[in-house]
Amino acid sequence: MATRAQVQGFDPLTTRAANRETTMAGALVFSSFFTLDDKGERVPDLATSLDSSADGLTWRLTLRPGLKFSNGARYTARDVAHHFQRILDPAKNQAFAAAIGSLKEAVAIDDATVEFRLSYPWAAFPSIFSTDNFIFWVMPAEHEDNAGPDLNRRPIGAGPYLMTEWKQDDSITFEKNPSYWNPKAQHLDKIVIRFLPDPTARFTAVKTGDIDIFYEPLGKQVIEARNDKTLKVVEYTGTGAYTVNINTSSPPLDDVRVRQALAYALDRNVELKVAFDGVGQLATSFWGPGSQWNCPDVGYPEYDPEKARALLKDYGKPVKVVLQAQPTPTMTVPAQLYQSFWQKVGIETEIRNLQGGPSYIQPVLRGDYQIALWEVADVPDPDFQVYQAFFSKSGGNITRINDSRLDEAIETGRRSLDINVRKKAYCDFSKEMAKQMPILLRTQSIYFAITQPRVHNIPPLRRGVVRLNEAWVDPK
Repeated sequence: MATRAQVQGFDPLTTRAANRETTMAGALVFSSFFTLDDKGERVPDLATSLDSSADGLTWRLTLRPGLKFSNGARYTARDVAHHFQRILDPAKNQAFAAAIGSLKEAVAIDDATVEFRLSYPWAAFPSIFSTDNFIFWVMPAEHEDNAGPDLNRRPIGAGPYLMTEWKQDDSITFEKNPSYWNPKAQHLDKIVIRFLPDPTARFTAVKTGDIDIFYEPLGKQVIEARNDKTLKVVEYTGTGAYTVNINTSSPPLDDVRVRQALAYALDRNVELKVAFDGVGQLATSFWGPGSQWNCPDVGYPEYDPEKARALLKDYGKPVKVVLQAQPTPTMTVPAQLYQSFWQKVGIETEIRNLQGGPSYIQPVLRGDYQIALWEVADVPDPDFQVYQAFFSKSGGNITRINDSRLDEAIETGRRSLDINVRKKAYCDFSKEMAKQMPILLRTQSIYFAITQPRVHNIPPLRRGVVRLNEAWVDPK
């Protein structure tokens, strides 16, 4: 498989924020406690059950008997508990502690049972165990304690594959883990993830058969591949959206009139046609029409340049902003469109191009940016999309928004176990976001992979992740 970005590593406390390429690689090495079938139902993998106490404050995870890490060591509840306590340690990373919500501690009850203790009932908690998430990649306790900086590049997991070679700036190779619990599920002898940043080169490579899977094609390439009988297109629409983050902590973007003017100045239909080649659906919240969390009319601001000019006039000061993007086709074109749209209403815009990966992600996490192209990823529960990123005291609030109505909706959605109460809370959240505008919405999250005909059984691209270990291929 060819990708536009490189794998960052395997230790969450080193990478701090994982791109999808990293998540795909980690899924091979670590797997998940559960996976999801095509209907979204939980299927046992490293664990066989997850049970809750009546009050929702205690959860017990039962591991599959006889699990081993790729180095042959036993995979036990002690390793799992040790890993979660490491992630929870606020001295190491406050944002990660916030990301796993009300979890207070993880305790090994016996070799096969981990007890997770919460400070309050958390509706989203069970869904984290069936999600490909780099925060939950368990390694042997001794390895986590002793590997030091090498931990990020020396993964030891209990998943179906192990890393055998890592060529920086080129490729990363995986082969069967001889200790994996289910050899029948290891369909492929070897998996290579190649770093090939140019989408045209990736498309050419899949058409010629040099690669089997082209991940993250451009819209026009998807259209071409749909009409090419020698190729297959895998498509998945999830929750979440492609966004533009706004740092609300300093002038001029601390003023809601300026943020609203940015939104009203954008002709999103033009962006859909030019930047996305007409492929996709414009978003008005993170949850589109196909989502159970959809709120049909949130009042999201649509193209009205006169209203944008009026808001800027009321603000009464010159507005100059810096837009963070990457020098890639998927970001260069929209960045130039935004610059043009905003210039028409009197907003001066500088485009600052940064390379992908940590160089791009870290300034946003630090708050060292004004406006940045971003994404709210597809995940199994809205809490993971809104709490860490938009709750004022989360420790991971990348837009620095501080709004009591947003906080109230986020807290209600997190703490209530009533599905109807949660739906109303996330509808209230969406409506308030459309007023406060800490982000601009682009299209709903939609993910594509173009493959050779010999590739089969790619599961739904949840979170945009290709679960390569589930695929199989016809021999060449």
